[in-house]
Amino acid sequence: TGVDDQIIITDESSRKEKRITSLKAKLKNAFFIIFTAAFTTIAAMTPLLFIGAGALRGFALTTIIGVIIGVLITRPAFGRIIREIKEGV
Repeated sequence: TGVDDQIIITDESSRKEKRITSLKAKLKNAFFIIFTAAFTTIAAMTPLLFIGAGALRGFALTTIIGVIIGVLITRPAFGRIIREIKEGV
């Protein structure tokens, strides 16, 4: 979900490491985690969408739409906010 994505982005960008890692690399790692989680959720909901009946089909569709919106809208917007905060813009 969008909130989970925001937590992952915040955690990855705030993580202290021994070696210097750029914010861009940290965000890239966070986005990989988010895309993997989104793909897994969509893959798990797809059978319910096609095989499920009634409420299950609606649940699967709503979940898939929510994940897609989270990945395509919420994640980039929050990533930009974090980048601006970290870079002091």
